[in-house]
Amino acid sequence: MPTALDNMIAAASGILASYHGVTVTLKVGRGQTAPFTASFDEQETATISEQTRRETKRIARVYYLPAASLIVNGSTVIPRAGMVLVDGSQEFEILPNPGKKAAELLPDGVTYLAHTKQVG
Repeated sequence: MPTALDNMIAAASGILASYHGVTVTLKVGRGQTAPFTASFDEQETATISEQTRRETKRIARVYYLPAASLIVNGSTVIPRAGMVLVDGSQEFEILPNPGKKAAELLPDGVTYLAHTKQVG
């Protein structure tokens, strides 16, 4: 059974990973990018099904993607709804949020902000 210290270390490592970045790939149709480092902000939501009365947890993340790393088969791609970010064993589909685009280039001109939801 994990101790309180183990739980604190696990939580801190998750925060550090999101701040310092994680290695991801972007799936685009049948192709994908080479692995690259992206950072993210995360929010977990829970819903209860009216039919089954079971709780379902979903993770939503906003990824910060370096534009220079978004190359598939020699061509630069722009992140769009339906593309999938693979982060370890987890997959996150790029989707628009209400009132927001699925992905947008930030004012720095070198980073895309992509809204995602965990799939699978």
